[in-house]
Order: sequence, then C-alpha cells, then structure tokens
Amino acid sequence: MTRSLLPLLMLTACGPKKEVAPAPPPVGWHAEEGWKGQCYFPPDFDELESTGGISARKMARQKALEEQLTQWRGQRQDGVEFVSSLADDVETVLLGRPEQIEAVSRKNLELCKQVMGAGAPLDEWSAWLRALPDKLTAGECLVPFTYTLFDYLEIVGGWQLSVPLCAGNTAEIVATQADRYRITQGGDWMNVTGQAGAVPPSDYPCTKEGCVPGMLIGRFVTEDGVEEIFPIGVTTTYTAPRHGTLSISINDNTWYDNTWYKSGGLEDHTGITISPPGAE
Repeated sequence: MTRSLLPLLMLTACGPKKEVAPAPPPVGWHAEEGWKGQCYFPPDFDELESTGGISARKMARQKALEEQLTQWRGQRQDGVEFVSSLADDVETVLLGRPEQIEAVSRKNLELCKQVMGAGAPLDEWSAWLRALPDKLTAGECLVPFTYTLFDYLEIVGGWQLSVPLCAGNTAEIVATQADRYRITQGGDWMNVTGQAGAVPPSDYPCTKEGCVPGMLIGRFVTEDGVEEIFPIGVTTTYTAPRHGTLSISINDNTWYDNTWYKSGGLEDHTGITISPPGAE
C-alpha cells in the first residue's frame, strides 16, 4: 500500500520556526528613525580585545576620540558645536589617559541621544564636557617636584614663589646665611635666622614655636585651601601632606621700612634654593 507523504511534508513545514537573532548594536555614526542627527556609537571594547588583542582596543579608543572631536568642534555640521577650548582641553586629558576614552564615549552617546533623539538643548552636554578635565584628573598631581629652583629673597613684599608640590613630595629649602637686612628703620641687622630670642607680635604670619621676627618662613596651601605656616631659617625640609603650593617670606607685617645691608657700594641679597633632598 502506498502512503502519501503529504501530511508528513505539511507537518515538517509547519514545525516551530527558528527565532531571528537580534541585529547587533550599531558601531560608528548612526541615527534612529526620527532623529535630527547622528550620534557616535562606540564599539564593545572588551569584545574587540578578545578577538583582536589589546592593539585593536587601543586603535578603537583612538578612533572613538577622533570621531567625537569632529562633532564637538562642529565639523559634522549637525547643529552641535562647543567652544573650541572645551574640545581641546578634553582631548589633552584623554590623550594622557586613553583608558578613560571608553567610559567617556558611552556617556557622550547618552547625552547625544538626548539631543538628537529627544530634542534636548545642548546645555547638559556642554556642562558635562566642561567639567570633564577636572573630573578625570581629580586627585592627580600634574607637576611632581623633581627640579631645583633658585631665587632671591624679597623683603619689601609678602609671600613670594608658588612651588607646586604633590602629596608626599619633600622640598629642601636653603638660604644663604651671610646676607643681612633689617625690618625696622634703625633696627638691628639680621640674616634669615631673624631676631634671636624675640617674640613675634600676634599679627605676624608665624607666631608658633620656633618663629621669631624677621626670619625666613614658609607657607604651604593645599588645593582645598588649608594653610600651614612654618619656620625655615637657614634651612629646613618640608613634606607636603597633600597636593598644594609652597611659598616663602620673612616673618614681618610691614614692608616699607625693610632694607638690605650695604657695604662699599655692594648690597646684600639672600639667595634661596628649593630642591628635592639630595639634588645637586
């Protein structure tokens, strides 16, 4: 008896359908339906490294930065353009921290979608870009103290110099001892050790133990404004507790009557050297 294959064929044809795989997420410039412009979609950096190695990841970072810069600078003519210095500052920071490009690209896409897709103004996007350099470099010390600085002491003004120190940096401060000056008209001549045994008035910059009138003193101000004033004299070392700047002065509160010692037509001038310990 011959059996028909038709039911079997129909059963096979009506079997469960295979699910269609979702389309992979876009990479590069792309716009959804209804958007007024395109946004840059960064690649999956982890996947790139797994298939092409770390070099592929690095190249993708560079490309992502370059593409976003064209939009930030208004080169895509899509209505997006920020002040040129913003893009320049962000580029400078990211070139020194390329690993940060990945997170920046994802956040940039989010903000771009709000503008291109939802019609939001550029304000939030611009504010984010403006704050990015400080955010990416927060807590970093950009100018570690690795050099020697020489200057002459000024006795007719307040704090001088502004030497950046990173947290943990140590500065050795040395002054010449032979040079003399006085801080009151007709007063005693002194060097950077100041008036030995004298007590500084309460309105002098340094009134702590070890400070005397006229001596060389230091001031360190952290990035958040915390100030420390300390005696130096002929020499001392100072280790920065946090990132900040170091300045020097003499312990005085008036400047008009300060004069250098003169002899034979030559005028004294105290030399100041600030360097890392052991520097030549």
